Amino acid sequence: MDNKEIKPFGFKDKFGYMLGDFGCNMSFVFINNYMLLFFVTCLGIPGKIFSILILIAKIWDAINDPIIGGLCDSHAPEKGSKYMPWIKWGSLPLLIFSVIMFIYIPNAPLWAKCALCLGSYMIWSVAYTAVNVPYGALQSAITTDPVQRAELSNSRSIGALLAQMPVMLILPLIIYDENQNPKGNLFIWIVLVMGIIGFIALYFLRKTVTERIKPSYQQKQKFNYIQTLKSFLQNKPMLGVTISSVAMLAFLMTVTGTMQYTFMCYFKNTDLLSVGTVISMLPMIIAIVLCKPLVKKFSKRTLCTYPFILSIIATAILTFVKIKNPYVWFLILAVVMLSVGIYTVLTWAMVADCIDYQEERTGRREESSIYATYSLFRKLAQGIGQAAIALAIDLTGYIAASGANQTPEVTNRIYTMTGALPLIGSIICFVSMLLLYKFDKTDGGKKLETNH
Repeated sequence: MDNKEIKPFGFKDKFGYMLGDFGCNMSFVFINNYMLLFFVTCLGIPGKIFSILILIAKIWDAINDPIIGGLCDSHAPEKGSKYMPWIKWGSLPLLIFSVIMFIYIPNAPLWAKCALCLGSYMIWSVAYTAVNVPYGALQSAITTDPVQRAELSNSRSIGALLAQMPVMLILPLIIYDENQNPKGNLFIWIVLVMGIIGFIALYFLRKTVTERIKPSYQQKQKFNYIQTLKSFLQNKPMLGVTISSVAMLAFLMTVTGTMQYTFMCYFKNTDLLSVGTVISMLPMIIAIVLCKPLVKKFSKRTLCTYPFILSIIATAILTFVKIKNPYVWFLILAVVMLSVGIYTVLTWAMVADCIDYQEERTGRREESSIYATYSLFRKLAQGIGQAAIALAIDLTGYIAASGANQTPEVTNRIYTMTGALPLIGSIICFVSMLLLYKFDKTDGGKKLETNH
């Protein structure tokens, strides 16, 4: 295609890229937030067993990331695209197995419940990876401009936020009964509707985004993941982003899962979960609005490092101070979300910069494999986070059969756990970004700082 025929970067690219994360998260956000509640509380799988199942599933989920990333890099593009065919063929099984996962079988034997949990998740994860890894790598092919990449990252965050809203705002109002216990038979219908919406969104992603960077494919270049992984681990900025992302997902963001138990058992008011979601999501909306002007004034490193100090202070308060007023608890949580908001918005722009930096160091353009490696660690972190929640809840003495009616000692332990896990994550995020992610002030992904 002649350069004159290539459409300039604009609104359609940002809107289409937003639809991609919206479509993926229509499935992912529901599973990430309600899988534990469904299998442990609704189906009655013991927390210790669930923690083992989810770790196995997440390890499998992580392993298939570099496999699909390598296949994407090593296969010839179709119709000028390395990514869209994968998104096209992965979106339908993503919908199907999202629904299968939430088949309600409360009277089935334990082995059948475990088989449903592990089997459906493992197949779903392959479909999700086939869509999400090419989608994530796609950003590097849309534009090389740092500000435009920040705008795409911002658009991606908007898509994720829009997908989170129905899950976090509407579902808490309809998914619990009058005794504050979840209604397991509703889960499958909710995920069906959300899955169809996500499938449509991924279709329009393929119709609106323009790939301007010519796909890199050399028939003689064989896929060598060991070489890619070695270069990845020598890429200090990439390690900074990866370690902080792992800490955020494995520990800091567990608050969205543990909060359900905190309000079910400690505050005994699940109706407030939707109110709390609004309060906690407002800082993310502020971060999205302020992202572009802040990036022009400050480096990504500054914006994604020092706000974690606020998160450390806020999560320490949530851990060690027994707050009786749920609205005060929500306001402190809002401080946490504000401090990590810009980081979340800019994560994908930082990854694209690190991909460019690795190409400069190695001479190899392997955006799918690098993104897949980053995604591998993210998924391991998600598995660790879900397992940590399940194990921590089990260690508090929580009895699933008792629902919201737990002893005062158990409810206090659940409250402490809800703050302690994010506190650990906040500390790791700050240290890793401070010590490892050291690009210069232009943040163009080309030159490392030497004066820090």
